[in-house]
Amino acid sequence: MKALPTLRQMQYLLALKETENFRRAAESCNVTQPTLSAGIQEMESILGIPVLDRSRKKHVIFTAFGEEVLKTANQIMMPLSNMMDQAQQMAKPLSGPLRLGAIPTIAPYMLPTLLPYLQKQFPNIDFQITEDITGNLIEKLHAGAIDMALMAFPFDTPKLNQKIFFSEPFHCASPKGTFDKKYQLKLSDIDQHKLLLLEDGHCLRDHALSACKLQAPEEKKSLSATSLLTLIQMAAQGYGITLLPDMVLKQGPLPKNIALNSFKKPMPTRKIGVAWRQKDPKSNTLNAVIDGMIKTTT
Repeated sequence: MKALPTLRQMQYLLALKETENFRRAAESCNVTQPTLSAGIQEMESILGIPVLDRSRKKHVIFTAFGEEVLKTANQIMMPLSNMMDQAQQMAKPLSGPLRLGAIPTIAPYMLPTLLPYLQKQFPNIDFQITEDITGNLIEKLHAGAIDMALMAFPFDTPKLNQKIFFSEPFHCASPKGTFDKKYQLKLSDIDQHKLLLLEDGHCLRDHALSACKLQAPEEKKSLSATSLLTLIQMAAQGYGITLLPDMVLKQGPLPKNIALNSFKKPMPTRKIGVAWRQKDPKSNTLNAVIDGMIKTTT
């Protein structure tokens, strides 16, 4: 009988894809880095072809064949992981790890309040947090790398369940003097100003543009940033105006040079909720956690 790659070697490979770092991949698999490296090299020896491109030593790059091996590894490991989750839920409900993803425009504003409540309500659940942009979180959900994604809607989530918790309005943050501070803006009021947005890939960018019925970014003068904090600082320095979701304003005062204006009804909004896999073996646990989230967010 010919030798075959082992499940452990597939775990090593999937962890390396997830972390893009040998040390972090080894830590996630609870082995040493040399053990993980040796396991992947042994897999390559069995397959007779490299799965990693080692020409760039500081970067983890998979070969074209390696990407195909990853797809097969996902197809094999997902049912096994589901089987283990199902067994654990039957043996001890509401326990074990729960991998929660959250987008950067929600995580720092909701999790400091949400996590302590959930940990108190579900002391036997180990909440493991991943922060990433929405598209990546959806990919991780489908791959089984996370169990649930805390995110903003609307967003297309094919073959996933979703639950909306609440809607929140956007506010206009601008350098003082841009608008009368008592004035409720019309959407047309911001159309002639330089708009500061998050870079492509952040759903808040698309939600802000859509909610305010603004032109596409390539048709307007705009600047991009990687975080809401950067947008706020850029607006404070007079580079333009930006749109901030309500939860940001509840976390503390903004820079003194920033003025806030709300919008006239109908106010531009985004919706906050979660997405998770259909027929997930942890469904009882996920549903209980979602109920807990609803209680603390609404």
